[in-house]
Amino acid sequence: MPYRKAIPSEITEIRKLWEEVFGDLDDYIRKFISHFGIENCYVFETNHKIVAMAFAIPTSLKSPSKFQNLRYLYACATHPDFQGQGIMAKLLETVYDEACKENFAGIFLQAINQSLAEYYQKLGFEEFFFREHSFYYSHDFQHKEHKECTKDAKKISVLCENTSRPLRLKNIDLLTPENYRIKRSQKLNSHYFVNWEEGFFRFLNETETNFCEYKDTIFSFKAIMNNIVVDELLGDTPKEQIALLLFEELPNFDAVHIRSPLTANCLLHTANRLQQTAFCCGQIKWCKPVKEKFDAGRAAADLGNCWFAFAME
Repeated sequence: MPYRKAIPSEITEIRKLWEEVFGDLDDYIRKFISHFGIENCYVFETNHKIVAMAFAIPTSLKSPSKFQNLRYLYACATHPDFQGQGIMAKLLETVYDEACKENFAGIFLQAINQSLAEYYQKLGFEEFFFREHSFYYSHDFQHKEHKECTKDAKKISVLCENTSRPLRLKNIDLLTPENYRIKRSQKLNSHYFVNWEEGFFRFLNETETNFCEYKDTIFSFKAIMNNIVVDELLGDTPKEQIALLLFEELPNFDAVHIRSPLTANCLLHTANRLQQTAFCCGQIKWCKPVKEKFDAGRAAADLGNCWFAFAME
């Protein structure tokens, strides 16, 4: 059976394929597989060689009243020599079928560019997650809104040397992954959000993501090249103030990129400001019974309790 789950003896081959396709450092790949498990990796094998892979991480979508189990797709890769043959489409179909059989509500992902987003749309994924991007620059603190859904060319693989030593901040409190997860859940308790397991935040922390608290606001950030990238800014502190604080604490960086929490497309029919300023950053493919219920309830969605928070890209 060429489309199947990976087995432990194939970890080395999967790491090699990951590094060849994405260029990530082996240390990052090893930590990812250690945290999320080879049992959550699906592969396509031909002539005793793995040429495509996709991780499907179990998580859940939490609402004020219930949980819906989902699988998050990550590191979907096809070897360059085998691209354009429909292999990934069949592999993701296998992941989807397995998820639905296991009573997951669906599978979701974030495309790295518009071309891939259109590709996933052809496979049955629909636009679902939206977010705003803002940039602040150290030389003149100029603020710009990002006008498209983009993703950093290099993820956590390329880090500024500033993060190689223990981080010390004067005016911002550092949180442990466990404390951050607890505070995050408390702030999002009355909303819809992706409910990552505790191990997910430990993995982010081990790969140079810092969890912080300033007054009533929590956020995570990491260094990419000469930029600070802020995720999940949750609280009442203005973005400009968070950017200024980070420039003061970490003066060697050139820019602060703040990404707002994600929101779902159930809001778009009632929120013109979202239509004007939010850009697609994620897609979902519901299992059929769940999608029918979601579509039926979409018209009644409330603007105040339909925010999603999200961490890893």
